[in-house]
Formats: sequence, structure tokens, C-alpha cells
Amino acid sequence: MLNLGIGVGSGNNYRNKQTGGTSSVSPAVNLSYERGLLPIGPGVLGAGAFIGYQGASYNLSGGERWKYTDVLLAVRGAFHYPVLPEFDAYAGLGVGLRYSRAAYEGSTSAPGAGSGAKLAPGIFVGGRYYLLSNLGVFAELGYDQTYLKVGLTGKF
Repeated sequence: MLNLGIGVGSGNNYRNKQTGGTSSVSPAVNLSYERGLLPIGPGVLGAGAFIGYQGASYNLSGGERWKYTDVLLAVRGAFHYPVLPEFDAYAGLGVGLRYSRAAYEGSTSAPGAGSGAKLAPGIFVGGRYYLLSNLGVFAELGYDQTYLKVGLTGKF
């Protein structure tokens, strides 16, 4: 299966400690692939990969701005339970590498600007509803890059 989605409700704190500005956070864009590996009872254990991107900015007075970037690359495993022929419920775990960057654009230097990577665990529950035999929609709740993801799913 291949999922293409958007996520909202970021776990990252993009807010700046200064006041007097405006912020904007883009929805996260994500792509995931999963393959069924092992039948277990009526369900299937699957494994796959996830990549997601999210950006944000915080505009200060005087034209100065903070820009944030978040990229997550992870492996995931999930147990799928076929509730109905067209509805697949699942739950799983993931672990990956999160690359974060904070950049400051302004006339002065800013402490806190920089980038780094860290280990990022995740947990999720979701469901896929197939509108056609190989095309459907999905929704996931969990904790990795965003708290809610929705989008299209394709079965190959």
C-alpha cells in the first residue's frame, strides 16, 4: 500500500519566545509505503517506510523572521485487522530520524539557530476505507510528526 497524506497538529513547538509577530505552520506532507509480511489469525503484520516534511515561520516586526524545517524519515510496523472487506483497521509503532532546522533572517545574530538530527519514536492507529478495489482514503491518529494524518491510499 502507498499513502499520500497531509498532517495537522504538530508535536513541534514552532513558537518563538518573542512577542509582537505572526506565525504560520504548514500542514505536514507525508508519503508512506507498507507491505504485508505475515498473516496472523485474521489479520496481517506489515512493515514499511514513512517520510514527512513540515515547515513553519515566525515573522517579527522589522522584517526579521524565524524559519523552521522538520523532516522525518522512519520505518514502521503495523498489525492490520480486516473489519470489513473495504475497511482495514490498523495500529503500529515506528522509529526514525528527525532532522530539524531553525534559521533566523534578520539584522542581528540569533542564539538558537541551527540544525540537528535525533531519534524519533512513533505510535499510531488508523483505518483505510477502499472506495474501489485498489484506491481509498485513510486517517491516522498518533504521535510522530503530526497527531492527525488524512489522505489517499493505493493498493498494489
